[in-house]
Amino acid sequence: MAIILEGLTSCPICGSTDLSKPYTATSGAFFDEGDELWPYCDAPLHLECLAHWPHRERFSRGYFDLWRAEAKQGNGVLLAEAHLWLLRCGPAKPEATPYYVVVHLADWPVELYSRWEQWMGYSAHTYREGLAGAALKAADAAMAEVRRLAPDLDALRELRRRVLLTSH
Repeated sequence: MAIILEGLTSCPICGSTDLSKPYTATSGAFFDEGDELWPYCDAPLHLECLAHWPHRERFSRGYFDLWRAEAKQGNGVLLAEAHLWLLRCGPAKPEATPYYVVVHLADWPVELYSRWEQWMGYSAHTYREGLAGAALKAADAAMAEVRRLAPDLDALRELRRRVLLTSH
């Protein structure tokens, strides 16, 4: 995760060090140093700035594709995906309970992360904390779809069980 120091770390889109406004941050640098998007990696990005940033979708899709590839390579379990989100959990052996559940948004560099046992409250409302504007609308739309698949821990467990059975 990006190292963020209040008053020193700035949003690379607007240059402001004011982190009292809602923001997100990516972890690691997905883009090569020569890519125009490299300076935006591993940095706080105001959600308001992202909403109007012309590179948001390409930037976000880069991380989204990375998260999908990681799950397919065994870093967690890819439980489900749609055009605008993917749902994964991990890490855990098939017989163990996963530690986390995460919903990745495709067009926003946002991870909606929950501890496994806190999924019910998180998926119902807690995921909205720290989000605003268009990013919140995108999260609301994704979570509405995800909740239809995994409304509770029993459904999440069953979804994981089915995915693990078909992957072996």
